[in-house]
Amino acid sequence: HVDMACWKGRLYVGWNSCQRDEDVWPSRELFSTSVNGIEWTEPAEMFPQGLSRCLRMYFYHAANGRMLCIAGLRNDLSRTNEDTKGPLVVREIRPDHSWGDVFTLQRSAADAGGPDLFEQSPDSGFVEACRQLLADTVFLEQQDRGRLLGSRRMKWHEPSAWPAGKVPGDNEKWVAGKAYSFFRRPDGAIVGVSKMGWTTISFDDGKTWAQPLVPQTLVTGKAKVWGQRTADGRYVLVYNPSRKNRYPLVVVTSDDGVTYSDMRIVQGELPIQRYEGADRSIGPQYVRGISHWSDDGSRAPEPVLWLVYSMNKEDIWVSRVPLPIRAEVAPNPGGREGPALAARSWEDWNLYVPKWAKIDPIEGGLRLENCDPYDYAAATWVFGQMRRVIIRFQITAIWTDRGMLDIDVASKFGSKGSVRLSLIQGGQLALCGGDRFIPVGRCRANEPVEVTLAIDAGAQRWMLTVKGRDLEFQQEVPFSEPAEDVHRIIFRTGGYRGVGGKKPVPIGTDRPTEPCAFEIRDLRASAGET
Repeated sequence: HVDMACWKGRLYVGWNSCQRDEDVWPSRELFSTSVNGIEWTEPAEMFPQGLSRCLRMYFYHAANGRMLCIAGLRNDLSRTNEDTKGPLVVREIRPDHSWGDVFTLQRSAADAGGPDLFEQSPDSGFVEACRQLLADTVFLEQQDRGRLLGSRRMKWHEPSAWPAGKVPGDNEKWVAGKAYSFFRRPDGAIVGVSKMGWTTISFDDGKTWAQPLVPQTLVTGKAKVWGQRTADGRYVLVYNPSRKNRYPLVVVTSDDGVTYSDMRIVQGELPIQRYEGADRSIGPQYVRGISHWSDDGSRAPEPVLWLVYSMNKEDIWVSRVPLPIRAEVAPNPGGREGPALAARSWEDWNLYVPKWAKIDPIEGGLRLENCDPYDYAAATWVFGQMRRVIIRFQITAIWTDRGMLDIDVASKFGSKGSVRLSLIQGGQLALCGGDRFIPVGRCRANEPVEVTLAIDAGAQRWMLTVKGRDLEFQQEVPFSEPAEDVHRIIFRTGGYRGVGGKKPVPIGTDRPTEPCAFEIRDLRASAGET
């Protein structure tokens, strides 16, 4: 249950946190803020614990300029039930990022408990903002099956509104309309997309809605689908493209909000699920971005798509996606000898950075550092599909007594590298030739090593050349994995893991370790004749 906002230059993230299992007591609604999306404040409570329940959305920027935070009103300690949500609590986030008093925004006829009603606030601007929120039916439709709207909700939340035999879902729990996201197309129509891909449209600002349907090409499941217009004037859908799995997290783009293409991975990493608990699927899921309801425009010049999601229902992740969304660092040179491609810009890299890791820009490249015993930092450079390519770079191990750096070159659709090289603890460099590791030599701490990979996918072979202080090596070896081409190079502070899965760790071991660090410089690729 995550949401994201932009307010007075700061990013806000809100989420629900339970002690062990999903949607059960003890439970809290938390928030954190950041000015750059990298360093975040310590989590704090949105509302005093025991007063609030989770929602699909928490932030609302009212037309009068006020920023509100809402949550469900908790009146007991029972398991969260979407169908009983309706009462709400509210407070203001002030321009100085302090928080106002807590009020009840909406209560049911049978529930007289909770804080004072918002109308008792002496702040007329706050009262008006609350009224604007309650009048915004499309905003409130984001909660499952329109429960916050009562009789004002769209009729398709009621199974009786559907033609006989056409009620959607595998059981009543999954009726269309769970976790809607909404965006407005250039023609003025509002599009809503919910779990399972159920999609509807309104041409009258949300007064009436077309009967929902599932587009045949929108393949997804019970995790959310996020849709929005981006800062470059285009549209995105972000979701898990599987009816069964909640991974990977992908994005498709559109010029008109109707026809989408160019699927790209936003989050393909799958760390292990470290803790046991009920109702906790693996993968990056329940994604949301910054909606027009939660954006004051203070970061409008920033050409970025911000996304927030839950990883394995354990950690809250934020992704920064530069706009316009592009797949490669530069156009494919066309298979003939051409100018070298180079990782010149910070925006040329795809970065995976857990909480206990860092990836920082340095002159000519970047530095990867990791302290996480169960995860790694990873940097990927996509140079485009090539059958023959020469890749050059420089690596430096800051320490050689701990940690490892894996280097993979993979095909466009390959998850495991066809070309593999590892710098392991002790400074030993080794390559993977076919199904065996071949020692290359030892690297010295803080001493740069020049590496050249001459790759020929047509021959399914590659040549490694290494030059460093007291280290020279050259050998040709077969691919470790078959591939028709190569597409990207990955540097990571850990070994290949595929799907991490559910692997609870011993109590007390999930703590930062001594850091390992590596520097990558002067990365470039030159295409040869195919």
